[in-house]
Amino acid sequence: MSSGLMPANLERSDLQVDRPVGDWKFRLLGGLATSGAPRIFTAAVFHSLVLRYRPGASTSTARLLASSLVQAGALRRVASGVYLNRRCLPPAELTEMAGRIRAGAVISLQSVLGECGFLNNPSAIVMAVVPTSASKRPNLGEVKTSGGDVFRFYGLAERFFPSADEDRWVLYQPGRPCDMFRPEAALLQWLYLAGMKRSTVTPPPTDVDMGQLDEEHLNTLAQRWHLQPELKAWHDHSKSVGYGEEQHRIQVSVSEKSQAAAAADGAAARERLLARLGKQR
Repeated sequence: MSSGLMPANLERSDLQVDRPVGDWKFRLLGGLATSGAPRIFTAAVFHSLVLRYRPGASTSTARLLASSLVQAGALRRVASGVYLNRRCLPPAELTEMAGRIRAGAVISLQSVLGECGFLNNPSAIVMAVVPTSASKRPNLGEVKTSGGDVFRFYGLAERFFPSADEDRWVLYQPGRPCDMFRPEAALLQWLYLAGMKRSTVTPPPTDVDMGQLDEEHLNTLAQRWHLQPELKAWHDHSKSVGYGEEQHRIQVSVSEKSQAAAAADGAAARERLLARLGKQR
């Protein structure tokens, strides 16, 4: 076995070949890679796992072993007594913690767009959105864990989230260990948050790779959420400042009905931007 996976406090005598069952620490290490192993451990859950391999083990034994496995790279410490299982397949990622920090949180915005290659400079901060309504007022803003990782939570109306199980495929990436919006949805949500009154969210940058997005799905979601004017304004501005390479020339459709609705909602600033860009052309 690779020494990189060996717990730091493992004695050489533990490797004796005459032990019929093998050292319990190595068996536990193998257990971390099984399909049924938890992806995220609290101290209590990890202690329960240790007891399966070492009956009667104390909480201090479990704590020392967890520290050794962190040093070996088998676990990643996120906060006091909270660990990601890096031995499972695929290895547990920091994004999976968002839903545990804020119930209902879904990974979106820069975290999604950075991962897919849309952004040139992905954010180290985990970005997530949380559904809000008149009866749902979750705590938003930034959370820093004792392990030094930073999560940022934004509130979004419930209409941006799946309304039924079959809707999850339309909005969420399939096969992910935690809920994560598709890149097209993440971009539109970013534009929506940036366009809100008194918003502190800046618009998406213009030096992006639009080729990473599905044009048809992007337009479908923009129409669904009535965000075609916002998408077109940002897209046209991005082209005007130089990203108009062939792979970026997607067509953004805006219906007259959506434009009228946007004007009724007071989107005067966006209309002025479109008019100014029209004169430049």
